[in-house]
Amino acid sequence: MLKLLRWGNLLLVFITLLCYLSPYVSPASFWPLAFFGLFYPWLLLLNLLFVVLWLVMRRKQFLLSLACILAGWVHLTGFIGLHLPSAHEGNNALQVMSFNTYGFWLYDGSRNRHKTDTLTELFPVEGLDIVCFQEYPAIRHNNPYTAYFQTRTPLKYVRNTPGSALAIFSRFPIVDGQTHYFNKHYNGYQYADIKVEEQIFRVFNLHLQSNDVSSLANEMATEGDLKKRETWLNIRGMAARFKRSASKRAAQAEQVAEAIAESPHPVILCGDFNAIPQSYTYMKLSASLQDAFRAAGTGLGTTYGGLIPALRIDYILADPRFDILDCDVKREGFSDHYSVEATLRWEKN
Repeated sequence: MLKLLRWGNLLLVFITLLCYLSPYVSPASFWPLAFFGLFYPWLLLLNLLFVVLWLVMRRKQFLLSLACILAGWVHLTGFIGLHLPSAHEGNNALQVMSFNTYGFWLYDGSRNRHKTDTLTELFPVEGLDIVCFQEYPAIRHNNPYTAYFQTRTPLKYVRNTPGSALAIFSRFPIVDGQTHYFNKHYNGYQYADIKVEEQIFRVFNLHLQSNDVSSLANEMATEGDLKKRETWLNIRGMAARFKRSASKRAAQAEQVAEAIAESPHPVILCGDFNAIPQSYTYMKLSASLQDAFRAAGTGLGTTYGGLIPALRIDYILADPRFDILDCDVKREGFSDHYSVEATLRWEKN
């Protein structure tokens, strides 16, 4: 039994190290590493259990998993916020939100949207300066949600192409902007140049390629039976979809990273990356920016509320010249995603 535990621990550490490599290799070159990255929360938990087990048994093998955890410290801080909540002064600060809204559909299986009259109570935006929406209601004419935010909240300025699913709302004037889509008007990115006093910030809002496995994963979680051929066909289908989507996301992330590098203004990047911190996509997009959750978050960073657990795929990233005062994941149950809020302070020259 002891020998089996040792070999199991070695195998676990090996798989965890493969997970650590996943951000550095494009899925277009070798996609299986991206798949290993998905399991980081569970690999972390198993390594912790081995540490506890070996300590209880008073054996020095605990050092193996402990060293593995410490070697991946950057991955741990991308999943668990280690900062204590603290009061902060809001002078020169921007309150920014990123939120995949699920189209403002009622999250009850019906095909009805939330009424604008209910938004004040269900989705308050008081105190927010900039809000980036993904899966915004793609209504081509007389969008009632756009009218609501512009007339009944302080977010008077908007960057949204009618019929598209990306929108940026701002308390401050939007002086320029563009929108680019990868496929139709669903996955893509936009930016808005927002003027705050004499400073212009370029706010990017993006929604990258989905994994397209949620429906299959939900079916597997509720009805899956490993003894049935259909279940294994679903597993194979999920792997194929993941491979395609991970490669598409990598290319999309490279395109957005180029746009960020060309910005003449300090950048704030918000969005649903559909990618975890242990991914090439995240690494590419965060290379020149700081992750608000890493800098000031507390507790688990999970932002997806579906049946696939422990996924952090929604982010706010900011220029290194920002002082990140706070970051919080709001688990409001309004969508299948949770909103992310961050307080960013820009020091005036």
